[in-house]
Amino acid sequence: MKQRWRHYLLGAALVVLGFTSGCSILPKSDPQTRFNLPSSALSMATTAQKGVLFVAVPQGNRLISSNYILIQPEHTEIQIYKGTLWADNVPTLLRERLVNAFTEAQLFDAISGDAALRSDLALETYIQRFQVQFDNGQPVVHVQIDAKLVDSNTASILRSQRFHVTRPAQGKEAVQLVAAFGEATDQLSLELMQWLSR
Repeated sequence: MKQRWRHYLLGAALVVLGFTSGCSILPKSDPQTRFNLPSSALSMATTAQKGVLFVAVPQGNRLISSNYILIQPEHTEIQIYKGTLWADNVPTLLRERLVNAFTEAQLFDAISGDAALRSDLALETYIQRFQVQFDNGQPVVHVQIDAKLVDSNTASILRSQRFHVTRPAQGKEAVQLVAAFGEATDQLSLELMQWLSR
């Protein structure tokens, strides 16, 4: 019995040693440059509507909800822009963009991004596209969401609409693509504010 245990322990030690040595020779991950959306250039003053608007974190599929900068060179193929990441996941970045735009425009008495706080209305969104696509070889940013305005007291949908914004990028470099994402999300914010102000 003791001899059998010695063989077992020796085998286990070799397995652990194998894993340890294997980990030491794994290739190092490529350095990643992280990007925030550029500062908003949007300027729009509105008459504040009564009540508190809660802006929920947008939903999306697993890939869109990551912090990868997505490229779609073909109709169905999705690629990741190598060596770059968003500073946070896309839903969080987009929610912050919308909250800042709505707050600056004084769209409602108050804008909230905290689900624990009481609100009168809620803006819920689902991200369909947040990526770069190529039109005739030229990079174009596509941001598409499905939006719902919900009565927080009754949980009933007051209205819903799909928004699709495109912005051509000045080139294929990461900085140029990020700048186009900034312009696209500014336009999306503007269209949402007009929609919410009806």
